[in-house]
Amino acid sequence: MKHEIKHTIVRLPRTPGVYLMKSARNTIIYVGKSVNLRSRVASYFSGKTALNFAKKIMVDAIVDIDWIETKNETEALILETNLIKKHKPKFNVLMKDDKNLAYIRVTNDPVPEVVKTRRKTGGGAYFGPYAAGVSVTEALSALRKAFRIRACRMKFAKNEAGDLAVTAKAGRSIPCLDYYIGLCPAPCTLEPEKLGEHADNIRRLKEFMRGNAPGVIRELQEKMQMHAKNKRFEEAAKLRDQITSLKNIGAKQVARGAVGENADAVIFLEKYSRAFACTVSVRDGNVVGVESSEIENPLAENADILFSSYLARRYVSSEFSKKLTLLLRMKTEDASLLTLLETHRIEIEYPTLGSKKDLLDFAYANALSFAYKQEMASLSAKTISRATMASILDTLGYATPKRGEILFECVDISHTSGRYTVASRSVIANGKTDPSRYRKYHIRSLADGAIDDFASIKEVLHRRTLEGLEQEKFPTLILIDGGKGQLSHAMEGIQTACRERAISPKDVRLPHLASIAKREEEIFLPWQSESFIFDRGSQELMLLQKLRDEAHRFAIDFGRKTRSKAMKKNLLEELPGFGPATRKKLLSTLGSIEAIATTDGTTLKKILSRRQIEILRDHGIIE
Repeated sequence: MKHEIKHTIVRLPRTPGVYLMKSARNTIIYVGKSVNLRSRVASYFSGKTALNFAKKIMVDAIVDIDWIETKNETEALILETNLIKKHKPKFNVLMKDDKNLAYIRVTNDPVPEVVKTRRKTGGGAYFGPYAAGVSVTEALSALRKAFRIRACRMKFAKNEAGDLAVTAKAGRSIPCLDYYIGLCPAPCTLEPEKLGEHADNIRRLKEFMRGNAPGVIRELQEKMQMHAKNKRFEEAAKLRDQITSLKNIGAKQVARGAVGENADAVIFLEKYSRAFACTVSVRDGNVVGVESSEIENPLAENADILFSSYLARRYVSSEFSKKLTLLLRMKTEDASLLTLLETHRIEIEYPTLGSKKDLLDFAYANALSFAYKQEMASLSAKTISRATMASILDTLGYATPKRGEILFECVDISHTSGRYTVASRSVIANGKTDPSRYRKYHIRSLADGAIDDFASIKEVLHRRTLEGLEQEKFPTLILIDGGKGQLSHAMEGIQTACRERAISPKDVRLPHLASIAKREEEIFLPWQSESFIFDRGSQELMLLQKLRDEAHRFAIDFGRKTRSKAMKKNLLEELPGFGPATRKKLLSTLGSIEAIATTDGTTLKKILSRRQIEILRDHGIIE
């Protein structure tokens, strides 16, 4: 493995995203996507994965790797498709002719179906294309459940009298089990109310797929409140669950381009005493590029001047055949720049809601990732050692161990709107990160939906102290991501653990404690009202930032995996005819829900009955 490639792989995040392989001429030769960027890219160079002849040639030609992080794998596959269409990479042969693309189709039958297809033939509404069939299958299953759309292949037509009739039952009873477990309103009964409900669900699904997720959710919320007001609590509960599903599946992907125009979302970011920018380019409604860069600032200009000059260099000297909209979060007061942009048919918007804000959030996340990547690269070239850690302790007024290692830990919390709350612990020992000692925590003390970072921090420090007392070993310093509130609750967690073990804090060597607040990088210490700020650019501050950012990255990654695992587990549990024994047998044999979709029929027949296989097919999990 080339030395530069090895260092790049180490910096890759374990998150979903798209990777771009580049040649010596800085040409993109391959674009791929993965749910775990580091694992997937490393597999090309590990020697353990059997590569075909074309991939061996490609790997030999790779001199650099770039990447773009996304929220989930579905968003990654959409962005992958857009980038392949734009750049036409040499080694993406299978992607060039659209044979690999799939669409979600809503048929125009009397009672519409929602199906996956690879060809746009026949009537109906098509959404896509998407670059991988398996992910489309998963999305289709989630959409059917969230909107309560029929999964059966029953056929409907009007008879000689002009009335709607079922012409083919497809082996189903009327109504089938899906109706009784709440997955379908049973339009097969031909009752006007049930046909109308299914038609409403189809309408909402189309709106949702076209990018109007907030409008659909708002409509359902109003309907839920009306049912609750009229004491129809069962109907209200169904709508509540439907709303939760829609928020979770995230079918409205930023990378698909809900912004139906030519636009650039530009983010300016000051981080690590440096300036960065990220531009997400949308053309004809599709994201076609994500470009991040560091902005040189040799004259130490302020943020507004630096950002204005960046926009001027990028846009004033360029020509655009069509009107372009700049989506910005940071406002510029440079009147001459605004005039020049206007003459170049460039408009500026500052969105605070909707799909355009989502695009800015996407750009911000990638700017942050790029800044972290650049900082890690610069840190690897600098010497951050045990002496740096000793200097931090001395500056904060803490004693430094005379012998042995100096060990710093950092704790961070992550959650999704109060659900799937987790925590992480990163470690630096004698100046170097030590991932083997990183830890993950599921927060146990919070009710589902509760948001309480203070209580979460208290729980983690309580459990960490019990662990340290058990092992008779503590780190030198525990750093908390947060301000005074998080720090005081961390102290409570330590004290509670000591009381439970009937130990006085004076009788045991407990870790030093501090917290770091993001805005000004202030360091807070217990029992001190004033904060401490290390010099910007100093090795001491960079080490603490590195420790904090590692904990933050690790917590977000763990939270994402926890959320994904819970959603997949719920998917299998909700299938009719799949009891605990069957689920256990299926997962223990195949390993994951993703594996079910790619397992051949012969293997499935050894595990499941013909009826169960049919249920998997009806719910879009297998073809």
